Amino acid sequence: MTTTYARLLGFRDVGGLRTRDGARVRTGVLFRSGTPQFLDEESARTLIADTGIRATIDLRLPHEVAVEGRGPLDELRIDHFSHPFSIGDRIAKDSAVAPMDGDDPLVTRYLKYLAEDAAGVVSLITRLLEPDVLPVLVHCTVGKDRTGVAIALLLDAIGVLRSEIAADYAAAPDDVVASMHRLRQMSSYGAAADLYPPEAWTAPADAMERFLDHVDRRYGGVHALLRDNGIEPYDVRRLAELLITYDRKDTSCE
Repeated sequence: MTTTYARLLGFRDVGGLRTRDGARVRTGVLFRSGTPQFLDEESARTLIADTGIRATIDLRLPHEVAVEGRGPLDELRIDHFSHPFSIGDRIAKDSAVAPMDGDDPLVTRYLKYLAEDAAGVVSLITRLLEPDVLPVLVHCTVGKDRTGVAIALLLDAIGVLRSEIAADYAAAPDDVVASMHRLRQMSSYGAAADLYPPEAWTAPADAMERFLDHVDRRYGGVHALLRDNGIEPYDVRRLAELLITYDRKDTSCE
């Protein structure tokens, strides 16, 4: 789905991505974006009508949610599930800005998410298995880093080709730039957003590929990472049943 909604950046349907065994991710089931807080009510109603989303999975810090809000999705009674990533080295307690260091700052930050709270990072998978959660919108603030990691891990778990995962991560470069500019207007970021390196303004496919390669080396692969953090193979199979279709004529949610 390529429909756009005013001020909702980074939005896309993850459906259609190919798996290693020739299936595809269902369309109309799993969506991703940046923060929905800037939606106006009309755009929010159109989004809900078009997608049928029942819930959002919000990867932002509790402080971000409290300060920034969810926009009209609250008033429109879309369920909200908070699954915050741990970002332990923020520049201040009331800030959402954390340094991105090293020669490969994006991958270094993504691996820190796992080092600090791997169980929290993968916890959205069990949420997706609950009744009446799908179709769902997964988001953070920019819709690239925390959302990119969460979506990549669950897609890899259900067998999506890594080239497809990386391409989806890199799919909205203009929205990434617009989102980064917008951080300066937000209370939980403000002028401190200028501390981010140039790489933070990008979402290159090879960065996601490197991240997943590191997961292979450090954790023994995504399946091992999930198992070590309470996500059993049975859960992964159930997730695949919900998200994957072998019918090439109809990839929509039944």
